[in-house]
Amino acid sequence: MHRQLVLALAAVALLFAPLAVTHVDARKVGPVLVKDDPSEAFETFNSMLPLVVNGDDAGNAAVREALDDKSPWIVIGAVEAVRQGEVSKSGKGKVYLPEVLALMDEKHKKLHKEEIVTVNVIACLGALAVVDTPQALQVVQAIVDWQKWSENEVVRLRHMAEKVLFDLTGDDCTLKAETVGFWEWWIRNKANAQPDKAPEKKSKTAPILFKEPAVGTRICFVIDVSDSMKWPINEEDLPKIKKLTPHLDWAKMPEPCSAMDLAKAELMHSIDALKPGAENADEKDGKSTKWSKNDPERRYFSIITYSQEVVNFSGGWIEASEKNCNIWKAKVEELEPDSYTNIHGAILMAMGLHDKGVKTDNLELDKECVLTGAHTIVFLTDGYATWSNDSTDRTAQDQFGNPVGNGEYISREKLVELAVRLNRFRKVVINTVGIGNHDKELMRDLAKQTGGSYQNWYCRIVYK
Repeated sequence: MHRQLVLALAAVALLFAPLAVTHVDARKVGPVLVKDDPSEAFETFNSMLPLVVNGDDAGNAAVREALDDKSPWIVIGAVEAVRQGEVSKSGKGKVYLPEVLALMDEKHKKLHKEEIVTVNVIACLGALAVVDTPQALQVVQAIVDWQKWSENEVVRLRHMAEKVLFDLTGDDCTLKAETVGFWEWWIRNKANAQPDKAPEKKSKTAPILFKEPAVGTRICFVIDVSDSMKWPINEEDLPKIKKLTPHLDWAKMPEPCSAMDLAKAELMHSIDALKPGAENADEKDGKSTKWSKNDPERRYFSIITYSQEVVNFSGGWIEASEKNCNIWKAKVEELEPDSYTNIHGAILMAMGLHDKGVKTDNLELDKECVLTGAHTIVFLTDGYATWSNDSTDRTAQDQFGNPVGNGEYISREKLVELAVRLNRFRKVVINTVGIGNHDKELMRDLAKQTGGSYQNWYCRIVYK
């Protein structure tokens, strides 16, 4: 099928599709698709999603052609349309499983030079299969075959693949050259139901940050330093918080312990977990461990703090060497609470961080953001959004009748919509942590929409 016909079908589908798709302009579908940049992905996604959901023969053919395109951006746009179509209406994406599986084949090696292609294909495969189905077996086989031909050593891709494998198999085993034998054993026994002795498994080694495993090697900590963080935790709730955080040295915590004290202690503990060799600390014998220059496990972190003002506290990405981690742990000690809660600005800065600095204009289309931004964001708050970058004064009221900023992005729905749009192809995992009386629905939705986890560290706060 010629591309002109594909685009014509897409334009027709946009005019008559019952599903509402945001940011769609059918008049732009044709000319924009000739670009070789991330904007192609959004335009392709917006034109293909209605075709996936409608499911007619002509639309199916158009989607399949997009999945077989040579442009990585068109491919990931179509792949994400398939994933979102399945999420929106179960079964609509599964009809394209053969084409998505084929994208993991070695014949598409050139496409996989763009890491973002592999990221999106793995995420899509995770949505198209469920436990104990033929599709699950096919997905596991495709991921294992991909590991064999690619000899992948990109940590982020390994973590993403391991997450899909765990969800489909329940087996906690890493995916490396030396463990391919275990996964081939799993496939063989699942297909033939003839159990034989399993090869040795090797556990995953992702650092645990705020009690959750990280995905990838670029970790952005986003920490609420609004004024409410200064107040102490109710003494009656401290035993529950201590039970949630037994890894912290509570003998060294201030008394009374505030939400800020808890956040700083957990942040410092997480920075420690990023040090080279931290996962094998018991084997170090007190010796300092260093990464080699080209070590794929080499980790980086950044720290963003937010009250009314959002601050790039670390100034960008910091290599998690033992020296740097110790320096920044000391700097974290100096954090002080101040002012309102600008969750909007914090999301923008975290999603805009990349190797060349921070950019907040059209960051969802910025190639540097897409390719060198965060892999995991740890987002902590103790409250509700009370300010936003588009607020000019505090003339609005929140659900409790308190004065808040008058901007559009005070709204929980708008904040989630923003995060989903910015993360459409990035596939950044956002793990959220709520302390005290926080916006549970917002933190839960941000995590759910990005494949992350939400932790509710609820405790009563003593406001004086």
